[in-house]
Amino acid sequence: MTRTTQQVILFTLLLTADQISKWWIQQPDFHPFVVIDGFFNIVRAYNHGVAFSMFADLPDAWRIYLLLGVTIAIAVAVIFWWIQETKQPGITSWLLVLILAGAAGNIWDRAQLGYVVDFVDWYVRTDTTEYHWPAFNVADACIFIAVVSLLATSFKKS
Repeated sequence: MTRTTQQVILFTLLLTADQISKWWIQQPDFHPFVVIDGFFNIVRAYNHGVAFSMFADLPDAWRIYLLLGVTIAIAVAVIFWWIQETKQPGITSWLLVLILAGAAGNIWDRAQLGYVVDFVDWYVRTDTTEYHWPAFNVADACIFIAVVSLLATSFKKS
């Protein structure tokens, strides 16, 4: 099996995991629950914007088409980058697959629903306060892991 075939399989598995998890969260009988008290919950959240709900306050027509357009343009650029990287040894092409799977999952949500479904709620509880990271999903995790890894590997010695 070629590396490209393996990467297409990985893309498919990640996109499927993202969409199945979002489907589950949207079921009428879903109820939020605590996974690790004081640290991690599974919730249902809808992000009408992008990271940290940026642009969520824009009018629907502008927001949906603008965010879809920008995200699709970025995904197309990453596809071209991935095609070039598949010819090179190393981890970069694998990390680009994570970005593409994440982008595809969130593009699918935005095109179908007008928003992105989130469900992972990380937080820290002190005696008096809870500090929550914005809810995210499998697609967001793929993008985050890949971008951080790409940045980390960009500092390696030549």
